[in-house]
Amino acid sequence: MGTAASRWKDLPPICFYYPRSIPEDAPRAGVDTFTTYSGSYVWTIKTFGALSRLGFPCYLSREVPADGLVITHRELLADDMVPGPRQFFLCIVADFYRHPYAQMHLVQNREDPLLRHPSVAWPAAFQPHWTEGGLIPRDPARGDTFANVSYFGMPHRLAPQLQGGRFLHRLRARGFDLRIVDREHWNDYGDTDAVLAVRSLANVSHHKYPPTKLYNAWLAGVPALLGNESAYRSERRNQYDYFEVRSSGEVLRTLEYLRGNRALRERVARNCALRATEVSPDRIAEQWTRTLTTMAVPAYEHWCALSPARQARFLRARRLRYAAFTARDFAARAQGFVRRKIRAALP
Repeated sequence: MGTAASRWKDLPPICFYYPRSIPEDAPRAGVDTFTTYSGSYVWTIKTFGALSRLGFPCYLSREVPADGLVITHRELLADDMVPGPRQFFLCIVADFYRHPYAQMHLVQNREDPLLRHPSVAWPAAFQPHWTEGGLIPRDPARGDTFANVSYFGMPHRLAPQLQGGRFLHRLRARGFDLRIVDREHWNDYGDTDAVLAVRSLANVSHHKYPPTKLYNAWLAGVPALLGNESAYRSERRNQYDYFEVRSSGEVLRTLEYLRGNRALRERVARNCALRATEVSPDRIAEQWTRTLTTMAVPAYEHWCALSPARQARFLRARRLRYAAFTARDFAARAQGFVRRKIRAALP
């Protein structure tokens, strides 16, 4: 593979931007921290730390540099920030809107509209979200025990039908315990036998969200019961990757089926071990280097080679396209909101 210097020679300045508006001590925290910091921290500070350990040439800045490739989270990139003649904004969209002027975007879902409907006007690439730092897998000492079902996430993002008293009573009556894990312990799967992660029982794509809960389940070695989300479906290769559930009754039936079939759980565990190798921190870091060197750097060089007039035309066109996009997206979100509310009210 060669040394880092030979692998990544002659690259332009590559900066991870984390603004001064964030408290000064935040960037000094451990780069592997996940649960106690925001998504913008994870996407920028953690990525900078991981690439630095690989020897990849990049730096962290509290101010936007005047020259080079500037990588930052959408939340940190204001709408009125416009790239200069030698600035290239690589915007990490996450679950936010695209940026009006960023020359390239990174998305965390393979089914994000920027990839589903590709356009030369909106270049984009898929980049997996980081898995939980310091993840503790299921304790092998639990053996054949299959009782603890865990939800790792914000409580309000678990489908309401799966938090109601009727469902929880039916779950406990069958010998299962649903635990909503607090944020400080999202890395601890030690006593978890299965993961439940369903944002909605409606047929909603959720194309802005990542498949990270599935990745974490693979790393933890536990079966995952997930909703009908595009991020999960795009990662699925076989029947053991996860179990899709569309109703509270299907959750119960799937859990009972898994508990009664030890051979199935063993196959799931073996499959988890295989899939986990694909989403390890090292693999995600390597994908970052490939995206930057094969896509972002050439795009930066192309931008710098444009005449001032062509750069100005690009920015004007982007302003118009962004206005049209936001109008369409607002209408689509309104329709989706109504559908989810109707579905959530159903038993």
